[in-house]
Amino acid sequence: MAENPSPTQVLFARAVIARLAVWPVLRIAVDSSWGGPESKEKRSWMAGEVIDAFLSSKTTSSEPDDTYIEELLLQMMADEFDCVVEDLSGEIVAKDVIKLWEDIKKGAIEESVKYWEEKEKALNGKKLEYAFSKKGDDTDWVDEEEEGSSEGDDGTEEEVELSNQMEVDENVPDLIDQGSKSEPVVDEDGFTLVQRKGKKTNKS
Repeated sequence: MAENPSPTQVLFARAVIARLAVWPVLRIAVDSSWGGPESKEKRSWMAGEVIDAFLSSKTTSSEPDDTYIEELLLQMMADEFDCVVEDLSGEIVAKDVIKLWEDIKKGAIEESVKYWEEKEKALNGKKLEYAFSKKGDDTDWVDEEEEGSSEGDDGTEEEVELSNQMEVDENVPDLIDQGSKSEPVVDEDGFTLVQRKGKKTNKS
């Protein structure tokens, strides 16, 4: 950041820090210490790199666009947390950051800071659920407490499938196949035969 940032630049920095703090995959990476004991410091450093990308631009034409910010975020996630983000959330964060920069020019940065800092505050102490999906394997491993990805025990990198579980859809479709019920069997004298159901076996 610049040595003597203006008040609006300070507000922009606060908004960027808050926006990154509510990014699910980064929250998990920090909470799970994927970047080691300095994971929180790495998140702050990431925010600083994004902020400097804007404050160091001399002209409007040299200002970073959303593609540049997305690539920067994804590269830092890979380098600092060994996490490959493939859920398009990086694109969303990048566009939000661009909007924050535009809010400075519109004089609306104060409202944006309030919005993102309130979201950050509301998420404090809360955890997300996540599922692991290892490349080349169709099995999903679900952890009930958090959400994100990490590196496997054998050193192979794992993809992340993020699904924010903070809001539950009550209209979940019934996954039971109702059409699998067998029809009653009637013998030649007109009596209905009672069929004994086979026991289910669990595969080991």
